[in-house]
Amino acid sequence: MSTSKKTDKIPVSNLRLRKLEEFQKQYKLNFKNINLLNQAFIHKSYTNENELSSFCSYEKLEFYGDAVLKLVTSDFLYNNFKDYEEGELTKLRGEIVSDKNISRYAAALGLEKLILLGTSEAKQGGAKKSSILACAFEALLGAIFIEYKASGYKKVKEFLKDNFGEDILSINQQMNQINPKSTLQEYTQAINHSLPIYKLIKEEGPAHNKKFFVEVAFQGKILAQGKGKSIKEAEQLAAQAAVEKLKLENKELNND
Repeated sequence: MSTSKKTDKIPVSNLRLRKLEEFQKQYKLNFKNINLLNQAFIHKSYTNENELSSFCSYEKLEFYGDAVLKLVTSDFLYNNFKDYEEGELTKLRGEIVSDKNISRYAAALGLEKLILLGTSEAKQGGAKKSSILACAFEALLGAIFIEYKASGYKKVKEFLKDNFGEDILSINQQMNQINPKSTLQEYTQAINHSLPIYKLIKEEGPAHNKKFFVEVAFQGKILAQGKGKSIKEAEQLAAQAAVEKLKLENKELNND
């Protein structure tokens, strides 16, 4: 009984080549190794179905691209959010490189039209799954980094900035909407580079059902108070109340 040996050669049709060339032209890429770009869009279900080696899928490129994406994002945040502390930068980076956002970036590039899937996965709409889109996006970045060799980092950085720079910056605004502590901190730092001060003023209730009361102050003036089931929640609510109060005061001042 003979067994077929899986091949490392990925067949690329003329139609496939045209699609890849159109993609490159649209996004200012120039792959001399077109097979590398093609590989960035090959799901393991396709390699399994077509008796290709597992190394023909995008998984290793995805591994590479994940690290490149985090490095480029860290560089971008470090240089564009100079007043942010390490914890805040880490949180922003986590949001930017989350599958939710990366899959949006992939969809914006139209990667679902390029991803090759096995028949069953394709019928299940795999090309639109956020996990598959995110992986293909990271694999693309890995392929760009490898293709451009010494200038790979610069090219990935340029690619992300040109296509998603404004979107990445807007994530900070989105997070501020759900993180009033960051919003309040930006407000106070803009005045005199100082931070608001949070103080636990009292606790109430039994150990299993405590309530924490926190006040937030700035320049010696108490801005607001918050009550929550944890100190963190109480601080968030105090910050939210302070933000609303400051916005109201600014609005009244401007009307005058």
